[in-house]
Amino acid sequence: MARIDLRSSCGFPIIYDGEELQVKDFSFKEKIEITIDDVRSQLLNKELNCPEIFYKKYKELDNHDLYKQKDIVINFYLLPPNLAGIEFVKTRATRCTKYPRIFDFVYGSATVLIQRYISPRKNRVIKVSVRKKDKIIIPPGYEAVVVNTRQNCNLIFAEYHSLNAKPRVVLDEKNGLAYYIIRKNAKQETVRNPSFKIVNEIEKVDWDKIRNDLGVTPKTPINKQIMRKYEKFDWLFKEDSIEI
Repeated sequence: MARIDLRSSCGFPIIYDGEELQVKDFSFKEKIEITIDDVRSQLLNKELNCPEIFYKKYKELDNHDLYKQKDIVINFYLLPPNLAGIEFVKTRATRCTKYPRIFDFVYGSATVLIQRYISPRKNRVIKVSVRKKDKIIIPPGYEAVVVNTRQNCNLIFAEYHSLNAKPRVVLDEKNGLAYYIIRKNAKQETVRNPSFKIVNEIEKVDWDKIRNDLGVTPKTPINKQIMRKYEKFDWLFKEDSIEI
């Protein structure tokens, strides 16, 4: 596979060599591989043994604490195209209780599920299809799962959040989110997780309006936007700052 320069879409000197992310001048604090055993409790079919590696997480990109001093954490995720049975490869469900996050999609395309489940009567599930350079804001208290729904293309995205946000893996006891994204009869379908006996229908929201209200430019890398106009992103560092 040819080396792919991701600078124009992520704002960092990062090359994807077909296997790993290679970075110049910056460094990641740690790289971890998320295995099928790590994800098993959130899979539709828990008896599977492959793919062995679901995705890679490159944690805390920085350069001499430039971003740490600004209270920013930047993680990168790499999801290869694959199926776990009939289910598309996905991230584990994560949630920040008090702080928002930004997902900046750098390469490939995906389906994102965002959920807040308080009770059978009070819950929301939002689904959005994203492409390279799209940005999605995850509000405080919402769980999020990113699914690589392309079978011939890797997915790479960056996650931005405050140092205080501390996203955590959640919903293992519920087998993941209320819906799964699967491939059936050569088509993508969304099916309900039976652990959620009552859940509302999936919603769509106006992401252009949400981004505009928060001062997020559609195609410019989030890295460049934050560093140029830091004050416009004060909501990223405040508790319970946004709702959608």
